[in-house]
Formats: sequence, C-alpha cells, structure tokens
Amino acid sequence: MDYLIGVDIGGTKSAVSLADDHFNIVARHSFITGAQTDPDEVLDRFIQTIRSLLDDHRIALSKVTGIGVSCGGPLDPVEGVILSPPNLPLWTHVPVRRRLQEAFDRPVTVENDANATALAEWKLGAGRGTRNFIYLTWGTGIGGGLILDGKLYRGATGMAGEAGHQTLLPDGPLCGCGKRGCLEALAAGPAVARMCHERATPRQIQHWLELTPGETEPNAKGVIRAAQAGDETAAGILKEAGRYMGIGLANLIQIINPERIALGTLAIHAGDLLLAPVREAIAKYAWPQLSTACEVVPAELGDRAQDMAALVLVSVRDG
Repeated sequence: MDYLIGVDIGGTKSAVSLADDHFNIVARHSFITGAQTDPDEVLDRFIQTIRSLLDDHRIALSKVTGIGVSCGGPLDPVEGVILSPPNLPLWTHVPVRRRLQEAFDRPVTVENDANATALAEWKLGAGRGTRNFIYLTWGTGIGGGLILDGKLYRGATGMAGEAGHQTLLPDGPLCGCGKRGCLEALAAGPAVARMCHERATPRQIQHWLELTPGETEPNAKGVIRAAQAGDETAAGILKEAGRYMGIGLANLIQIINPERIALGTLAIHAGDLLLAPVREAIAKYAWPQLSTACEVVPAELGDRAQDMAALVLVSVRDG
C-alpha cells in the first residue's frame, strides 16, 4: 500500500495528515501557528512532524507517493511558493515546495486552499461524477474553485474562482476587497450580521446571542439557529442572503454551464433556509436550458475538508 501526506497551512493552526492511497487517514497532528509565526520555524515543524508520523507507523519514505500542501493565497502553484497571504503576513515568497522536496525527495504539490477544496469535493465529495463543477466557500468570505472539463481551472494569473467579488450592486455595501456591492458583501457571514443590526430588534438580537453562547455580537450561526426555531426576521435575513447568492450563481451558470455547484459552511448548517432562495433566484435569473442542467447542493466533506484538500493534491498533480 502507498501513502499520501497532506499539509494544511492556516493562519490560526496547521495540520499534517498521513493517509493511505484510499484517503483513509492513518494519523494526524495539528498545532497552533498564528499569523506572526516565523515560516522557517513552521516548515521545520512540518518536516519533523512528517518524519515522526512515518516513524511511528513504520512507513518507509519510499512508500509515500507525494506531499500535498494547501494554503490560502496568493501563492504560485507552479513554483510552489507562498507569496504573502493576508492571514500569514510573514510568509513572503516562502519556497515551500523546495524545502519539502529537499527534506523528503518526494513530489510536492502546492495549491490555493479554495482550489484544493474544490478538487477534494470533486474527487471525494459533492462533485463526484461531474466534468464541470463549481465549489464555493460560504462563510466569513465567499470564494471557490472551478473544475472545467475534468480539470482545475486556475485562469491567466492563478486567481480564477473569485466568485465572491463579482459586483451585484454597484452602489451596495462596502466589501473587504475595497469594492462596493460584491456578492461577498451581500451574502457572506458578515453581511448576515449587518442585516441583524438593520432589521432585528434589540430583544431579538439578545435572543439570537443566547443561541450562540460566548458570542458578543450577532452572527450567521445565531441567525440560522433562530430561523430554525421559527423566527421570521431571521428567516427573512437568510432568504435575502440566499437570493443574492442565487443571483451570483445564476451569473456563473450562465457563463460556465456546470453540472453541479456545491456550497460550503452556511449552506451546510442552514439547509433549505438558504438553499431554497438560492435555487429560486437561479431559476429566475439563469436561462432554464442552463439552470435545469445544474444541481446546487451542500458540500459533503464537512470537517474533513481541509485534510482532504491537502491529501487529494497528491493524486491530481496532473489535473
């Protein structure tokens, strides 16, 4: 049996996974990284952790097919260099591929985490069996990856899939990217929180906070729980966020003509409270010849997504 190694690099924590060639995780080790952690120290720890996991399970390096590295962009997947992600400000032009290849003499694939998760969902989750598939994160931000004609599509500068920053309302709310009226500014978690302050009474907000112990400000999780409990204001907020997401997806469907779109986090937790208005807006704003050919579903990998995103890169190096 051969083995795969996945390295997930995050601004808060990172993890190394060891899996067999059927993506069954044999061992996993995670640790706190933090935005101000020196990248050389983190890479040294990755190298030590990989060696320890292999030694602990008596797996020879020759049985390792390769190493997949998933990290937030921007990065250069061709050269395997992390260029300076916002959540890792010290990681400027860090040659991750070279460091890991020098340590292990195994193929190393480095990819943007959204693209890597799209590949994982396509190969192992909600995108199985498709040739044209879109995966979108839907949480604090909205981003994703495109699988077109059975291959990851990166675009001219490696930044394809930034669906959250399509403009839907030119004079709409300010987005974190600096533009106004982006899909992300209208439908992501912070947009849901903004609508709480705009539409809910102080008493409602207090109740929603009680549904999410430890939180001091209303957030999407509390709104979802309130809507699930029958609160009409909360349900209305989700309906509007879902409508905007549906308009954004209708644009993608009109241009790309995918077979399936999988939506992450909020869609998984809210179910039809978000997916119903999403599908209604798609039916309204995309041609029926295109919309009826495309399923919109929740992503499937859940808590395994980050580990699978890194591991799947080993098996799709040529994709």
